[in-house]
Amino acid sequence: MKILFLLSVAACSFAACNQSSTTAANSVKDTTANKTEAVSVSKDSVYGVTFDYKTPSKLVDLMKEASKLDTTKDYAVEATITQVCQKKGCWFNAEDGNGGDIFVKIVSDEDKGEEVGIPMTTAIGSSLIFYGTPKYRSVSVKQQKHYLEDAGKSKAEIDAITKPKMAWRFFATGVVIKG
Repeated sequence: MKILFLLSVAACSFAACNQSSTTAANSVKDTTANKTEAVSVSKDSVYGVTFDYKTPSKLVDLMKEASKLDTTKDYAVEATITQVCQKKGCWFNAEDGNGGDIFVKIVSDEDKGEEVGIPMTTAIGSSLIFYGTPKYRSVSVKQQKHYLEDAGKSKAEIDAITKPKMAWRFFATGVVIKG
C-alpha cells in the first residue's frame, strides 16, 4: 500500500512539475511575442509585394507632368493619404498637389491569391509609399458611386454622380506605411 501511495505522490509531483514548465514556456512565448510586436511597431509596415522604396518619386511631382507618365511602368511613389476605403482598406486617395486627389487601388498579388489592403484606421495625412502603375481611364458612374459608398459619403453626394469621368488612377501591388 505504501508503494502505491508513493507512486501516486510521485505521479502528482511529476504532473505538477510538467505543468509549471509548460506555463513558464507559455510565458516566454508571450513575452517574446510582445517584444516582437513592439519591435514591428517601430518598423515600416509593408502590405502586398515588397519593393525598393528608398528613392520614391513624389506623387505631386509626377502629377505635374502627368502626360509624360509611362503607363507600362511601375513607380515607387511617396504620397499623403486623404481618404481610405472604410470597407476593406483596398484603396485610398492621395493628394495630387493640384487641390485634388489621385485614386490608388491596391490590387491583389495574383501569384499568392491574396487580396491586399491597408488598415482602414490609417490616419488621413499619413505619408506612405506605394508601388504601382498609372493609368488614365474612364471611371464609370457605377464605379464612382461604389467608391463613394465605400468612403461612407452621403446619399446626396452619391446620387450627384451622373456621368463617367476620365481620371488618373494608380494600381498598386505594394504599400509601405513608414513606422
